[in-house]
Amino acid sequence: MSDFESVDAGDASPGKANIGKRIGGYLIDAITMALISFALSFGGVILSFVIVSALSLYLFGWRMGETGVTPGKQIVGLKIVDANTGELLGSNRGLQRAGLIWIIGSASIFPVAGYLFMVIALIDVVVALVDDRGQRVTDRIVGSIVTDA
Repeated sequence: MSDFESVDAGDASPGKANIGKRIGGYLIDAITMALISFALSFGGVILSFVIVSALSLYLFGWRMGETGVTPGKQIVGLKIVDANTGELLGSNRGLQRAGLIWIIGSASIFPVAGYLFMVIALIDVVVALVDDRGQRVTDRIVGSIVTDA
């Protein structure tokens, strides 16, 4: 066997995404949603929350599960796939992933208990930075991974 042949040639698992791309994709998604939320807030806080929540679950859940990308990840060249097979997650698992992240983020707005959810959200992100495969806790629960497109 030469030095250039892969020992794990049969391994179909997708590889870890570039951290710079992940941060860039996240920032694009977060800034876009913040601007939409700000624009809608003039119609009322509750209306803004409901519309932005529904849009988030669609873009970062259903659509991401079906296409593998969010708008930000598409721009920077990333996709979210099954951690073992590299196949798209499908709408149900996409919504599960987005729902978990949404619940953690939304719960952080409540007084006192919100601090606990902020810590949980921070741990979720930090785990992705130190994990060998770059998986967040929520990615592990759903069985997904962010990888280069």
